[in-house]
Amino acid sequence: MKFRKKPVLVDAVQFTPGLEDGYACYVVGDGGRFVGYHDKRTPIPPSFRKVPAIKTIEGFHEISTDDWIITGVAGERYPCKPEIFAQTYEAADGPPHEEEAHERIREAYESNVDLAADPFDTYGGFVRGVHHVLEALGIKIEGVNA
Repeated sequence: MKFRKKPVLVDAVQFTPGLEDGYACYVVGDGGRFVGYHDKRTPIPPSFRKVPAIKTIEGFHEISTDDWIITGVAGERYPCKPEIFAQTYEAADGPPHEEEAHERIREAYESNVDLAADPFDTYGGFVRGVHHVLEALGIKIEGVNA
């Protein structure tokens, strides 16, 4: 069985230094042994190599420069690799996904086929049909003389 992710709006920002909540610390010169996570407000000994990390509901997670920090619907934060982010998310204010746009056009067309059925009102039916399709796609045309 296949499933499609429900359309849920999330906030996301690509990581830049300063967005971390703390650091994963590794001992320098000791084979890079992991010593734990430290909040960025606490002093960290200089003998530790610091890797940026964010706090998630499962604890701290390391984050890299190109990773995205996603804030979910319940305020939870989690990192996402850029390749996965690009395959999973699209801008909410951008154009609809191609498959979704085609489905919306098909539905609008099928619901308006009868508008042009009257042979004495072909133009009016056509105009109403086009208007309905544009409306279904969320396209608003302004400043046109009717």
